[in-house]
Amino acid sequence: MTIRFSRRRFLGAGAVLAGASFAASCTKYRPFDAAAQPPYYPPALLGLRGDHDGSQDGAHAVALSGKRFTLPEQASENYDLVVIGAGISGLTAAYLYRKAKPDAKVLVLDNHDDFGGHAKRNEFTVNGKTLITYGGSESLDSPKTTFSQNAHALLKELGVDYTKFHQYYQQDLYRKQWGLQKGIFFRSAAFGKDTVVAGELNEQAAAAMVARFPLPEADRHALTELYVRPKDYWQGKSRKQKQYLADKTSYYSFLRDTVKLPEHAMRYLTNISSEYWGHAINAISVAEAAENGYPGTQKLGLPLEKGEKEPYIYHFPDGNASIARLLVRKLIPAVAAGNSMEDIVTAKFDYAQLDMSEHPVRIRLNSTALMAENRANGVDVAYLSHGSDALTRVRATHCIFAGHSTLAARILPQMPEAQQQAMKSNVKVPMVYAKIALKNARAFQKLGVYSLYAPDAPYCLIQLDDPVNIGTYRHAATPDEPIVLHAARIATAFEGNDARSMYRGGRARLAGQKLEDLEKELREQLRGLYQLAGESFDDAAVAITFNRWSHGYSYEQVGLWDNNDAAAKTVAQMQRRLGNILMAGTDVAWKPYLQDAVEQAYRAVREALS
Repeated sequence: MTIRFSRRRFLGAGAVLAGASFAASCTKYRPFDAAAQPPYYPPALLGLRGDHDGSQDGAHAVALSGKRFTLPEQASENYDLVVIGAGISGLTAAYLYRKAKPDAKVLVLDNHDDFGGHAKRNEFTVNGKTLITYGGSESLDSPKTTFSQNAHALLKELGVDYTKFHQYYQQDLYRKQWGLQKGIFFRSAAFGKDTVVAGELNEQAAAAMVARFPLPEADRHALTELYVRPKDYWQGKSRKQKQYLADKTSYYSFLRDTVKLPEHAMRYLTNISSEYWGHAINAISVAEAAENGYPGTQKLGLPLEKGEKEPYIYHFPDGNASIARLLVRKLIPAVAAGNSMEDIVTAKFDYAQLDMSEHPVRIRLNSTALMAENRANGVDVAYLSHGSDALTRVRATHCIFAGHSTLAARILPQMPEAQQQAMKSNVKVPMVYAKIALKNARAFQKLGVYSLYAPDAPYCLIQLDDPVNIGTYRHAATPDEPIVLHAARIATAFEGNDARSMYRGGRARLAGQKLEDLEKELREQLRGLYQLAGESFDDAAVAITFNRWSHGYSYEQVGLWDNNDAAAKTVAQMQRRLGNILMAGTDVAWKPYLQDAVEQAYRAVREALS
């Protein structure tokens, strides 16, 4: 049986927005040019973020077109450490290296318009109020039970006390104060009629809720039986046989072939795992479905892991972008004032301070590393600044690679073939986090819901943003106030021989969509939802930011196709040091969690200093 950490939801120039409709700039891609938008402040950029246009050009030239670069003759700068990747792991590595060597000069390179990697911060301003939200990495996942000693040590040094979120996260706001529930949104394109059914589908509520589903009677009956009166569908098989079947059978095949659910019931259930796992139920095993309490598994007699479950509340308004901001403020104190986890949320960051020669640590954005080689006196790294045709070469004593592992396999020419193949094993989940600034949440108040599962829809999760009051930042206190709406699209393809092929297929489709395609897709889905409340989505929405992650979160062991021994060998191969080039990042852990990003940074720095 596969052993894994529980996966959470996937699994950051101040533009002022006001009024009832979008400004033209809200719906068009803005080039990420510091000179064109003084002062440069990427969290407030609109349109396409995440893997934005231009951020992948250099890497794709290498990976897809086979282009090969050569090092310029002379190095323009010298450092003690060059870090490739300004995500949580890369920033942690820079921090730990400087902690061990206070006089060290460090350069951090990143291909995106902002630091933080997938810990992306998005900001909107509506009627003078700043709304802060997350565009990627969402929360600290189970810090009490899964964080290592190193992860806890880093949080302590950054001034983060995760227990304070029991106070800061307004757990009762939506349910008790606003009187809202979770629910399901059936869209007419898939089910013939736009319908919202409020409530959580469990054994107690299933019969009443399913009766309201816009499905044929036979499908409603089958779903009711599955939730309320499940059978031992493998009756007569031994415990050992059941465990084998549970590990090797997809939940989709189990429901279709063993339970024999009809078509519309299958359509309802196919994406219940997508937002949580990053793929549909054809890529999760029956054993994994049972661990998550999915219907039809209740009577199979499968052993379930027991352990302490933590509330999913350890969440800054901008998700883990606040952790990245805390790290950057430690590395470059001039970037922002303050000294606490509370003030980091609204701290004003001066991005002009990130890459200044007088600072011992420099963070260079919009710069894609395309070659790194060991030399007799250290490591030479060459990068391509966005908009430039020529590489820039820098020299360092050490280099820590904390970016996409598949890119490492292509830009580190000294990497052995076995390690290259291991690096290429980390095929990431393609996804889009759309964030919509709303004038208010009245439509959701009328519908009686704050979070919706949307089966067979582009965006499988639609929910009002997590309610966090921290420092001077205040979430909407009533449905009449401006608020952010979160919509998650897991772009993984349904077709494929394994999870990796599903991720690749979905990424190819996502890559073919332009910003206007993404916006049309989202608007069509939300217009139908708002019409049910008697309101207009186009009137309610003030602005949209699309965080497109063509290469989303790290591959994580998938029970149907991976086993523990093979996974451990692959990960060990990925983490091998290459002379003075060390590997960090969640990719080389096969785990997309903050604690794993931190742990890999600790290991890489330890190896660099050994």
